[in-house]
Amino acid sequence: MIKFGTGGFRGIIGDDFTKENVQRIAQGLANISKEEKNHKAILIGYDYRFMSDVAAKWIAEVLAANKIKVLLYTEAMPTPAILFSTVDRGLKYGVMITASHNPYFYNGVKLFADNQDADEVFTKRMEDIINKDLEVKTMRYEEALNLGLIKLFTDKRKYLKKIESFVTLNNNRKDIRILYDNLHGVGAKCIMPIYKKMGVSLKTLNIEHDPLFGGIDPNPKKDTMLKYKDRVVKEGYNYLIGTDSDSDRLAIIDDKGEFVSSNEIMASLYYYLVKYQGEKGDIVKNLATSLLLDKLAEKCGFKCHTVDVGFKNISLGIKEYDALLGGESSGGLTIRGYIFAKDSVFSSTLFLDMVLKMNKKVSEIVKEVKDFAGYDGEFIEGETRFIDREKVYNYLVENTPKFSKKILKKEVIGANIKYIFEDGWALYRFSGTEAVCRVYVETLKKEEAKPLMEEVISYFKSI
Repeated sequence: MIKFGTGGFRGIIGDDFTKENVQRIAQGLANISKEEKNHKAILIGYDYRFMSDVAAKWIAEVLAANKIKVLLYTEAMPTPAILFSTVDRGLKYGVMITASHNPYFYNGVKLFADNQDADEVFTKRMEDIINKDLEVKTMRYEEALNLGLIKLFTDKRKYLKKIESFVTLNNNRKDIRILYDNLHGVGAKCIMPIYKKMGVSLKTLNIEHDPLFGGIDPNPKKDTMLKYKDRVVKEGYNYLIGTDSDSDRLAIIDDKGEFVSSNEIMASLYYYLVKYQGEKGDIVKNLATSLLLDKLAEKCGFKCHTVDVGFKNISLGIKEYDALLGGESSGGLTIRGYIFAKDSVFSSTLFLDMVLKMNKKVSEIVKEVKDFAGYDGEFIEGETRFIDREKVYNYLVENTPKFSKKILKKEVIGANIKYIFEDGWALYRFSGTEAVCRVYVETLKKEEAKPLMEEVISYFKSI
């Protein structure tokens, strides 16, 4: 069975991610496109993962065999760049071959529909088609090229110009020195030229193409980024940025060598846009994101809206509330006027623009934001594994634990089970791609967070 999670279809290469499954997904998309009498081309992109470029051709061959024109990117690009090109050219559908931040032995297929990540209605429709008897048509790649059904395509310059339109270029600030861990992903090929035009100094790490990602998960998590904290401080960098393999997640280490969480990145950018740039509007966050955003929006005279996990839900929320900013604690955000997708090329560029215009250290900006919001709770993340997802999930739904903190409310939203306390919350979030349950805890008192996390994980393991 091919299942689509919050970030599309992902699977282990050679197990779930196979040529047959990729072709079935392509045929399902072709069937829907023909049924809707969509005569526009479908754009396909890919990242640096093992077999991403090959899988992109598999999809192109199936679409071409169904007489659907294809625009196939000629180089590996960030996931948001593919959505940008899809939207910019007025296309209804786009496809990206990526498994985002997952380990190197994963790959996947991400679908774009109607200017954003395909929503659950669309992916359910796809599942209904591709998990039944399905006749898959295919055509040789060279034949499709000769017939003009596949056209090779690149639009990198236009993507970069869109991002540049949100910031000030030519700042001539070589005193601003930034360290960048590319984690062997595709982000560097877009971040490097933009930062050069902004007039700052950028030192890059791990920019070589390596499908094994240096033997670590290509995800800019706290532990991964903190290995550079001493270097940031000793060598006098203003801060460090890290992006995941397909460049939609962002992490930052500040001038003091402290990890700046995604919650703090979002809060800082929202504060900057409202208080320094005069922008107006609400915030949209997912249910695994800090209360800092709620407090900040309230202090700014606006509201923070909470949605289910999955950036497609963030996008829908931004549209519904005409929100200024939307994002999630896993490291992705966007703002009104940009594409409905998380994009670390964009968010890191906007962050740099904020640092330049506020003319303050990152640590000072984060403190200013928290002082203004009047909130400095402790937000931490962890994870645990399971064998039988359905049994554990059902047990959690049917039973309520007794934690040291009194549970005021229990919420079950999709694959998430959240417990609300008087001064914080805890959340179990079942991954849609791995046998992992991610755990989130937030407390008002910093010293209470870690013991509560241990308690919440211990209860899960006891099941």
